Amino acid sequence: MAEGSGLKMENGARSADSLSWGLLGPGGVARRFARDLISQGIHVRAVASRDPGRAAAFASAMGIPESYGSYQGLLDNPDIDAIYVALPNHMHAEWSIRAARAGKHVLCEKPAALDEAECEAVLRAVERAGVFYMEGFMYRCHPVWGMVMALIEDGRIGEVRELRASFCYDMGFNPADIRQSREAAGGALTDVGCYCLSFSRMIARAEPTRFRATSGIGPETRVDEWTTAELVFPDGIRADFRCALREARPHSAVIIGERGRLEIPAPWHPSGEGAEVKLTPDGGEEESYRAADGLSLFAREALEVSEYLHAKQGPSMTWEDSLGQARALEALRKAAGLV
Repeated sequence: MAEGSGLKMENGARSADSLSWGLLGPGGVARRFARDLISQGIHVRAVASRDPGRAAAFASAMGIPESYGSYQGLLDNPDIDAIYVALPNHMHAEWSIRAARAGKHVLCEKPAALDEAECEAVLRAVERAGVFYMEGFMYRCHPVWGMVMALIEDGRIGEVRELRASFCYDMGFNPADIRQSREAAGGALTDVGCYCLSFSRMIARAEPTRFRATSGIGPETRVDEWTTAELVFPDGIRADFRCALREARPHSAVIIGERGRLEIPAPWHPSGEGAEVKLTPDGGEEESYRAADGLSLFAREALEVSEYLHAKQGPSMTWEDSLGQARALEALRKAAGLV
């Protein structure tokens, strides 16, 4: 890699904005990722599954040139530059490490790791391999969060005091789905609660020091169907959130300060056509702001990989941030009795 050039020199020169992507896993999130990238003219070359027929069907449906009946088979292809790890949660760390050892840049769907030790192993592997690595919290790549941080830094709501978030949906009872598999580290907290945790840490700009969590465990699936959590940060900021996969509630992210509050009505899937931020000063009228760049969420994420190849990590989710996220997620899972 030529430092700062944005070019990959191995196997011939290749510009960063034309990276050739391979997908590990043909599930729903991989389908959305591939659709978004293809819509922006980003090259998705191959998909892999342990079921060759499933990989071939996915490739045919999405217009992807190649499919593989093994994950390693895809990693062995020298013409693939970057890997999107879209496997079940318990496989994220292992296949991120394998991809890095194969010399591939890695974008791993959240959660990057289930605990601190797993995350440390991933970061050691990518550092040794000299490849780019980022945990895929796609919502963080949207410009609405830059707007939120600017409003906070401008003192529009005073010092941040409290954070509230919700990410709940009802997928019904489906024990065959990996999100309802204890063996695959499914459940509400690892599936969507990690977004609320990520949001809290991002806004607090610190790591929580106290954790409380309560979960409702499905009697048949044995995963948390809902979890509520409370966090306390070193400067006194308090955060609480609720997540669920068998309970429909409005999604929300609220930041409460000394002199007002910010609300992001669509925090987890902000639209490229525009995402709103509502600012309500104490004793004042609500103000509304919008941020947009016209890009779909996963395409924006892939473009960040391209833009920051030279730095080996992207600003939306740095390696240090992923390590802090893994530590906090591990602490919450323990507090809730999930491990």
